[in-house]
Amino acid sequence: MLANATRSRTELYLIGSSVSELRGSKLPSLRMALGFFLHLHLELNETIRHSSAAAVTELAKFWRKARIPMRDHQNCQTKLEQAFEEWRLLKKNKARKSSTQQATEAAFVSRLEDLFDIAHADALNTMSIQEDKDFLLAQREKGRRGSMVGVDETLACKEKRVSEREQQTLKRRQQTENIQQIEASTAELTTSGSEISAAEDVDSEGAVGGSRTQKRKRGRKAVVTPELAAALDRTKVSDRKAVFVIAETAKSLGMTIDQLALNRDSSDVPLVVHWDGKLIPDLIGKEKVDRLPVLVSGKEVLQLLTVAKLPSGTGEAQASAVFGAIEDWGIPGNIRAMCFDTTSSNTGRISGACVLLEQKLGKELLSLACRHHIMELVIGAAFRVCMGSTSSPEVPLFKRFQDYWRFIDTDKYETGIAADDVARLADDFKQSTIDFANKHLEQSQPRDDYKEFLELVLIFLGATPARGVRFMSPGAMHHARWMSKVIYSLKIWMFKAQFRLTLTDERGLHDVCVFAVRVYLKAWISAPLASGAPYSDLLLLKSLLEYSSIHLAISKATSNKFSGNLWYLSPELVGLAFFDSRVSSSTKRLMVSAMQSEDDPGTYQAYHH
Repeated sequence: MLANATRSRTELYLIGSSVSELRGSKLPSLRMALGFFLHLHLELNETIRHSSAAAVTELAKFWRKARIPMRDHQNCQTKLEQAFEEWRLLKKNKARKSSTQQATEAAFVSRLEDLFDIAHADALNTMSIQEDKDFLLAQREKGRRGSMVGVDETLACKEKRVSEREQQTLKRRQQTENIQQIEASTAELTTSGSEISAAEDVDSEGAVGGSRTQKRKRGRKAVVTPELAAALDRTKVSDRKAVFVIAETAKSLGMTIDQLALNRDSSDVPLVVHWDGKLIPDLIGKEKVDRLPVLVSGKEVLQLLTVAKLPSGTGEAQASAVFGAIEDWGIPGNIRAMCFDTTSSNTGRISGACVLLEQKLGKELLSLACRHHIMELVIGAAFRVCMGSTSSPEVPLFKRFQDYWRFIDTDKYETGIAADDVARLADDFKQSTIDFANKHLEQSQPRDDYKEFLELVLIFLGATPARGVRFMSPGAMHHARWMSKVIYSLKIWMFKAQFRLTLTDERGLHDVCVFAVRVYLKAWISAPLASGAPYSDLLLLKSLLEYSSIHLAISKATSNKFSGNLWYLSPELVGLAFFDSRVSSSTKRLMVSAMQSEDDPGTYQAYHH
């Protein structure tokens, strides 16, 4: 009786028994993985999550020994927990004697000796040694043919050399960071209008939550007089080099540099803090990480503070990184406004980076939301109306056009103005749009796709750009690349004679092109200064509403989308219209009267709307 009772406690349903240690020269089977997991969970009373994590850690030792890339640790845990759940459900129903239950149990038992496969999905392509590939394939067979025997001395030496080089690289990086921290402890915001070094103070591994250098205190005793600044300019000594020369000179004279203002102008300049996260490859390995450049701008000030490495792209992580950079530079009191894009991680009313940053600084900031992100929503709404929605990360029509581009004769294109209906719709704005595009092509455009858009508009309207008619090869088409929707639509329309289109696609592209040239072009590129934003937005909203006479659906979708995002145009920003030369003096006087009508809030509301 006692022996039977002991056996019933130690034996596991279908599996046999648990294992307290993984052994063998093969990759672990499903039975071994579950046996070790159940030992931790049932006998040591660990939680499911802790048990799966510990089990995967032990399994990984075998896979590393075999030099086979594994899945992400989290995915391995999920697979093991799913296998446990399958076993648990079978055990729960073990009293049933139905044919379905017996078949399910038999299928489960037949897989117990198979490989518990946690290899990376692309393992066979990334592995360079054929023997390792063959071993993985053999282990995936029934019976897990093959075993790990001995050590490849040549490969082991090679791996040792690689590891040593990585350690040396890490050591050099740490030395570089230490030097940068020492340099940063003496440097202040560089406010020289002639030379701004933005990239030299980048914190290459400024992870949120990591250790920071001691906060710097801004010196108050001015050192760089106008005469000294002139001497530095004559001798061609940069601001950055001058800081080190002056700092060491002050030390030699027995002065404390923490009390000195070493830059040209250390006055409390009001600053705007800017940030924008990017997902880029890590400095070590092939993984991608969230990086957050943070910079400040003000009167004759443009300074990169850090490029922080974030643990995640949440609003809390971004706000902490921005606040940490501001504190490290000792400029919380200078920050007056913040500039950001309109993603939910920034604009969320509870956990958005903007709200959290104001809380950390203990004051309200002027919000300067990026207008170009609002423009993305407008063209996206128009495109969905004309071309429909798709769950694909790319637009299938654009992908097909990109693949077909090598067969396109770029000398045989059709202008939009050659179509009668386009010519009729463009009659009242053609010349003004051509003049507008030419004017902005004479200016420096921050991106090549902006310049390409302007040139395509000229060609579409029958004009010739200054550098001649030329068509760039189709590029990125992801939904996040909002400009691609306009560029692709214009190109496909002008080459529709060489590229097969359905009547629906042709009509949709026609509507996108007309909207882009008639309304979107000027709204997108006009008023680069903040002072022009309120008036430009008013003109855009009027244009979207008036577009109902041409295309009701586009007008309704775009005006609703734009109106739903006018939250970023706060009453404070409306005041920027006072500095817009396009707003008449009489209108500005009416604005002042409306703002002064404190006794009649309805007057102010009417003005604002």
